[in-house]
Amino acid sequence: MLSNQISPFEYVSILVSIILGLGITQILSAFSDLLYDFKKVKFYWPHSLWIAFIFFLHIQDWFITWQLRNKMVWHLPELFFILMYPVSLFIAAKILIPSHDKDESEDMKMYYQNQFPMLFFIVGISILISIFFNIFFLEKPFVQQFPLFVFLLVMFLGALRKIENELFHKMIALIVCLAALLSVVLEQNIWVIQ
Repeated sequence: MLSNQISPFEYVSILVSIILGLGITQILSAFSDLLYDFKKVKFYWPHSLWIAFIFFLHIQDWFITWQLRNKMVWHLPELFFILMYPVSLFIAAKILIPSHDKDESEDMKMYYQNQFPMLFFIVGISILISIFFNIFFLEKPFVQQFPLFVFLLVMFLGALRKIENELFHKMIALIVCLAALLSVVLEQNIWVIQ
């Protein structure tokens, strides 16, 4: 390969990075808009934890995509599949925080309560994509996907049944953030780019 040519992985990862960058930009700009009007905004800590979690998932996907660096041949369906996860994260980021230019509530608890069914549904789709990605691209055993299946079930049940119990939402927000922190500690080999 000539030194001025990029590898197939680099070519694919450019598009993945652009979509992840759009999601991160959405989170940072919308959240900074909330902070700009912080005297008017009533923050809700489970909603804030979801913002942190979705931000974390964007960074996690960027790291995990690196594991595909040795794949030399890419087909269009594979590219579409790989892009589905960052696209779903972008949609989750867009749903999660109200846009500054829209006339929406400044009460984040009320906003979250209105948005959580769609947020949970999109997160559920993301989990499903992640399970297939882990099995077919990273070749991880089906049994290792059990925690993701449980998370998938909780997200779809929460979305479809529109569970409004506040304790449920507080517990889910805490659990997903603790699981994210635990994954960083327990899977340190994934969080390395060499």
